[in-house]
Amino acid sequence: MFYDPKRKRIVDFGSSRPCGCNHSRFSIHAEQKAIEYCRKNDKRNRYEIYISRFSKIGNHKATYCCNSCTQLVNKYKFQARVFTVDNGEIVNAVTDNPGISLAYKIKYNVKF
Repeated sequence: MFYDPKRKRIVDFGSSRPCGCNHSRFSIHAEQKAIEYCRKNDKRNRYEIYISRFSKIGNHKATYCCNSCTQLVNKYKFQARVFTVDNGEIVNAVTDNPGISLAYKIKYNVKF
C-alpha cells in the first residue's frame, strides 16, 4: 500500500507476484514492486510504503524485508519509508539481520 501522509490517503496498492518457470527469478516481492512504483510516480519522495500479510482470519500480520529487499531499500534510500503492521503498531520493515526468502531456501536446500 502506498500512503500519502500530506493528503492522508492511500494512493495505490498492490501485491507480490510469482514468476513462471522460464523466468530468472522466483517471484517479485511487494517491496520491489512498491519501490518501482514510487520511483516512477512519487517525484517528491513523500509516499510511505506499508507491507503486510493477512492471517487466516483476515488480520494484518507483520512482514519484514528479506535480504535482497533490504539491499534494494538501502540502495534507493527508502529505509525511513518502508513500514509493516505488528500487533496494531506501525514499525519499520527493515531489520538489522534479515533472512533470505523462502524461495531461495527451497532452491538452495537451506535448513530452516
